[in-house]
Amino acid sequence: MGKRTLKKRATPEDLKLELIRKVHLFEDLSQDELRESVKYMNLKTYDKNDYLFFEEDAEPGIFILVEGLVKLLKETQDGRIIIVRLVFPGDVFGWIEWGKNAPKSTYTAMAVLKSKVLYISNKDFINLAIKYPAIAVKMTCDATANLLQTYEILKSIASGRVEERIAKVLLELAEKVGVKKGSSIVIKLPLTRQDIAEMTGTTVETAIRVMSRWKKQGIINTERGYIEIKNREELEKLLV
Repeated sequence: MGKRTLKKRATPEDLKLELIRKVHLFEDLSQDELRESVKYMNLKTYDKNDYLFFEEDAEPGIFILVEGLVKLLKETQDGRIIIVRLVFPGDVFGWIEWGKNAPKSTYTAMAVLKSKVLYISNKDFINLAIKYPAIAVKMTCDATANLLQTYEILKSIASGRVEERIAKVLLELAEKVGVKKGSSIVIKLPLTRQDIAEMTGTTVETAIRVMSRWKKQGIINTERGYIEIKNREELEKLLV
């Protein structure tokens, strides 16, 4: 009988190490530093439509999405739900508290698809950032960019026309995850009309009306699971 070679099983640390190699926050760390970093992380899995946390009871800390899709939700004073951000693999969300510097307002996070995240508690992230300052700098840059993006979304909702807001969202998604298909750009995301409405601060009925009109005009095509931008120039005209 020949000798059997037993394949070494991957440990939880090996799995986390493989996942964070894809995240730009840690791209400057050495292999040893990465192995040290994963000790601070907990891997969590969420099914589609699971809530990662709710605004009123969320603990501070950092979430790193490594697989799936997550939407960050905010309820307005008049009871409407707004999607302030879609989180894609490699993106970071959450917040950190230091001393008395705690945010007065946060948000709710919900999995759009089955998702895997690496979670770092508030205390552990502070310790990690002290040990590796480059992580703290990148985290600050990410937080600034996301904050500016949120300001743009709120400004658009407050002042922009509905057609302009929907066009802007579709073009941003095309830039972020769109795939060229001939002269078209295909956005393969399971976004409903409800999602589009919540991303643009309008009603579902209005989102349906606008997108149905664009479909008839040959500007877009929509099917379950994807949106195809067939005439990008017409959408861009709406932003002027």
